[in-house]
Amino acid sequence: MEIEQPSILDASEPVSKAVNEISKSGLPVFIVKNGKYFGLIDERSIRQRLSNPDKEKCETIAERTPSLSQDSTVMDACNAFFAGRFKAIPVISKGKIEGAITRQTLLSELLKEKMLSKKRVLEVMTSPVASIDISSTVGHARSELRSHNIRRLVVTEGGRIAGLLSVFDLASFVSNPRQSNAFYRGGEKTTMDSRPILSYVKKQVETISPTDSLSNAVAKMLDKRVAALIVSEGMSPVGIVTAKDILHAALAYEKSTRVFVSGLPYENRDYQSEIVKEGEKLLDRLEKSFEVSSLVFHVKREGAGFSVRSRLDGKKSINASASDFRLESALRMVIAELRKMAEKNKMTGVEKKRRDAKLREE
Repeated sequence: MEIEQPSILDASEPVSKAVNEISKSGLPVFIVKNGKYFGLIDERSIRQRLSNPDKEKCETIAERTPSLSQDSTVMDACNAFFAGRFKAIPVISKGKIEGAITRQTLLSELLKEKMLSKKRVLEVMTSPVASIDISSTVGHARSELRSHNIRRLVVTEGGRIAGLLSVFDLASFVSNPRQSNAFYRGGEKTTMDSRPILSYVKKQVETISPTDSLSNAVAKMLDKRVAALIVSEGMSPVGIVTAKDILHAALAYEKSTRVFVSGLPYENRDYQSEIVKEGEKLLDRLEKSFEVSSLVFHVKREGAGFSVRSRLDGKKSINASASDFRLESALRMVIAELRKMAEKNKMTGVEKKRRDAKLREE
C-alpha cells in the first residue's frame, strides 16, 4: 500500500496550528512527544473537545489510535481503520512516524485486490435508513440523531431524497458564530433548536442502487471523495452504505471472524476481548434458530457514559442500541435487545433444513 507523508506537529504546539493543517489537507495531523508518536488530531476531536485553539496544546486533545508497520497487510489496515473513524493511520517504526496510510488508499487497495467483487450493496447497507423531512427543525434532527445513535440522517421532501445531514453539519450550533474557522468550538453558545435544517443540509449527495456491486460503490466513493452513499430505488431512500460498511465486508471475507468491534476508546481497549466473547456467545445461541453471519458492535463515549450500537447480520439485519454509565451494562442491554428482536425472526423448520443443506454443500 502507498504510504504518504502526513503533517506532524509537536505535542507542545498550539491546537491552532493543527486546525490550519487540517483545513488545508482535510486529513488528520499526527502529534509527537519526545520524538515519538503520541496521537492524532482530526476534525472530530477539534469540534468535540476544543475551547481555545490558540492557548490549548495539541497533547490535550490528541487521540490515541491503532498504528501500522511497513509489514502490515491489507487486512491489518482494515482492522485498524474499522476500530475507529479515522481518515488516516500512522505507520510506526520504533515509536517514530514513518508515514501514514489513508482510508482512500485502503479502499483503493480493496478494489484492486477484488476482495469485494462478489457482494452487492444490499448485503451490507444499513436499512431501513433513518430519515427526516426537510421542513424539520435543528432540535428535531438532533433528537433523531441521539435516539438512533447515528451520525447521519437522510433528508427527504415528499418521500424523495433531498440531501444528507450529519452531526458535523450541526457542529456549528454550539460554535461562536464570530469565529472565522468552522472547526472552532466553544466561546459563546447559541441555542438554535428552533431553526429549520434547510440551511445546513448537504444537498449534493451521491446515490447508488441496492443491486449494484460493492466494488462499484467503492469506486464511486473514491471518485466523489465521500464516505457514504445513499442507497435508493428511484429517488426513495432504502438504505445507506458507508466506508465502515465496506471495511466490515472486507473483514467478514475471512470467515473465521464473526464479531467486530469499533469505536472502543483507547483506554478501554482491554475490554475488546470481553465484547467479542459475549458476541460469540450470542451468535452461538441464535444460530440454532436464526440465520446469522456476523455481529458488529460500535462503542461511543458519551460524557461520563457509553452508548453501544449493534447490527446482527444474517438473512435479515437487526439493529439495536443502548446507553449506560457503565460499558458492561450498555453491552448487556444491547445483547438482550438483539435476543428479543431475533426471537421474532426465528427460522421455520423448512428454512432450517435448507440452511443445513447449504452448509453441508459448502
